[in-house]
Amino acid sequence: MADGTDLGSSQPLGGVPLTAVCGHLLRRAQQVHNALWLHEVGAEPTSPQYAVLAAIVASPGLDQRQVGELASLDTSSTMDIVARLARRDWITRQRDRSDGRRDVLTTTAAAAAALEQLRHRVQRVQDRLLEPLPPGARETFLDLLRRVARVEPPRGAGFSPLHIPGHLLRRAQQVHTALFALEFDKELTGPQYAALHVLAEHPAISQRELGSRAALDKSTAADLVQRLVERGWIVRERDTSDGRRRVLSLSPAARQAAERLAPRVAAVQERLLEPLDAAERERFLGLLVPIADAGE
Repeated sequence: MADGTDLGSSQPLGGVPLTAVCGHLLRRAQQVHNALWLHEVGAEPTSPQYAVLAAIVASPGLDQRQVGELASLDTSSTMDIVARLARRDWITRQRDRSDGRRDVLTTTAAAAAALEQLRHRVQRVQDRLLEPLPPGARETFLDLLRRVARVEPPRGAGFSPLHIPGHLLRRAQQVHTALFALEFDKELTGPQYAALHVLAEHPAISQRELGSRAALDKSTAADLVQRLVERGWIVRERDTSDGRRRVLSLSPAARQAAERLAPRVAAVQERLLEPLDAAERERFLGLLVPIADAGE
């Protein structure tokens, strides 16, 4: 995943490598799922769009806020997806007869047909996502993932779009994000901590390698780096061995702050895994690692 030679390393923050942090593993596993989705399903519909459609089908009469909650999406993402699907004539808005202040969402016949056609490709994505696990361990992993994601088991057997592994990963990520915000508010985000953690272990690397190691897409990495440069936590300078290349390192203030924040990050991970006992936590992380590593 690296794009250059490792120019040195240091001790991981809090004495825990990033590859052992559950929130990071979830984000990397979701990154793997997104890549598989693009390969098997394509750019349209996206996995979040599919989740919105599935939520509307599963629970008719929901408004936009309720659909977003069921699909494990934030408010702005839900708003954008609903607008896109409405323009595509896959969903319609109708005034709630019992509450004139509320619009309910309904899928169209075209959307229902598309969902049926997509079902086998979506299942293929989930099968490929779980390929790194032995067949006998897959149900165990899904059960543990549901509990980390705070999702009740599906009713009945068979394919359930809102209980597929990719959706459960996104839901678990959402839980992690909420717990992180509860602990840190605007002081720090999970991706920012991941970036600090990477640079603590691997100083003097490029922005591209930072994004790769921290499981960040290109635009997210660029925005995050700029924010942390402005905060005085990341130093960006020319590579002495290649003047065309800029490398990133932590400032001394950032290293001190990150070490101070590491125990609170560890506490977030503990709260994330609260539904599992000690043995189940070890089992869950052991199964999550090969899925998260599949992108390498």
